[in-house]
Amino acid sequence: MSASSGPEFPQRALDWLSGGRAGAGDRVLTLGCAPGFCRMLSRRGVDLFAIHREPEIAARCNQMPATTGICALAESLPLDPCSVDAVLIHQSFDRMAPGLVLSEIARVLRPSHCVGVSWMTRDGSVPWVRRLTALLRSVDPSAMSGDYGTDSVDSLLSSKYFPTTEQSRHRIWVPVSRQGLVEMATSLPGIRRADEQQRTELVQRVEQLHDDSAGPGGLLLPYQLECWRAWVSHDELTASIQVDDAGLRIRL
Repeated sequence: MSASSGPEFPQRALDWLSGGRAGAGDRVLTLGCAPGFCRMLSRRGVDLFAIHREPEIAARCNQMPATTGICALAESLPLDPCSVDAVLIHQSFDRMAPGLVLSEIARVLRPSHCVGVSWMTRDGSVPWVRRLTALLRSVDPSAMSGDYGTDSVDSLLSSKYFPTTEQSRHRIWVPVSRQGLVEMATSLPGIRRADEQQRTELVQRVEQLHDDSAGPGGLLLPYQLECWRAWVSHDELTASIQVDDAGLRIRL
């Protein structure tokens, strides 16, 4: 569930995720990220390579400044060894094969650089959000629940290619209007399948919840941004990485 304006990715979190390697002139690789995340990076002036398995998304990324959109699999990267300063994966690590992708990420990262993995999820610890959840589940028991994919990060934390890992969390508050909260609630598939009377009653209760919970500045919807970064070690790669600075010489 997201607010109408959507949560913005904090710049301080991006700096932390990349190990400070997401600034002007840095070479950054994204894997399976949405165009909005890639656009945020392109605006920072990085030399961006956006890998996505969907041709349409790769093509959209390719239209962004200083960005090369590539349709490819994260498990088989068309990049040279030790060629990128940071690898960033937002909301998509759970869709990759860890046994293949982690060695590929290690291969393309420069020594002592890191991969950053992140997820933006709804923060259900705030009292009014818990009340909203209870309201929605009175109509749809599965509302506001599900697997966000964060469990998949365990494969990164235990990887021999990334022996040093760190974690950080950021809470993000997004304004949501009365109408916006109603639209969020009624857009859920289980709520849409309910009969008209149930939806009408639910809308009234959601509106009342908004009015009861909103302060002088309105109502703020909380999100939790969970971030992990892991520093690469090339010691465990099956073959040593050798980069020939002289390039390929062809005698004529």
